[in-house]
Amino acid sequence: MRKLSLSEWASLAEIVGSFAVVISLILVVFSVDRNTAAIKAQVDDASYAAVREVNLSLLNNPELFDITLRAVRGLDNLDEAELEKYKAWLHINLDLWERYFDWESSGLILTNGNDTGWNDYFSAWTKRYISRETWSQIKWQYTNPSFSRQVELVLSEQN
Repeated sequence: MRKLSLSEWASLAEIVGSFAVVISLILVVFSVDRNTAAIKAQVDDASYAAVREVNLSLLNNPELFDITLRAVRGLDNLDEAELEKYKAWLHINLDLWERYFDWESSGLILTNGNDTGWNDYFSAWTKRYISRETWSQIKWQYTNPSFSRQVELVLSEQN
C-alpha cells in the first residue's frame, strides 16, 4: 500500500468536506421547516386568543351585546352613541382580520393548499355583522387597498 501524497490528502479532505456541507444543508432545511411550522402555530394561537378576547368582551358586556343584536337587525335601531360603540367593536375585529390578511399576503404566514382558515372565519363574520352601509362608514380606516377589496368582495356575496 502506497502512501498518499499531500495533494491526494487535500483532495480527499475536499471530498469529505463537500459531503459535510451537503449534510449540514439538509439539516438546515429540516430545521427551517420545523421552525416555520412552530411560528405558524404560534401565530394561529395568538390569533385565536385575540379573537377569543374580543368575543369574550362582547359576552361580558351586556350593553354591547344588546347593541350588536340590534345593529344586526339594522343600524337605524341604534342611537348615535350606540352606533359609534358598534363601529368601534367592528373595527377591533376587522383590525384582527387585516393583520392576518397582511401577514398572509406578504408571505409571513403560509397556508397549506386550500387552508384559508382565518380568512374564511372573518369572511363569515363580516357577512354576519357588517352591512354595505356600515362598511361605507368605516372603510376609511383601512388603507390597504387589497384588504378593502377583500372585504368588499365578501360583502358582495351577502344575500
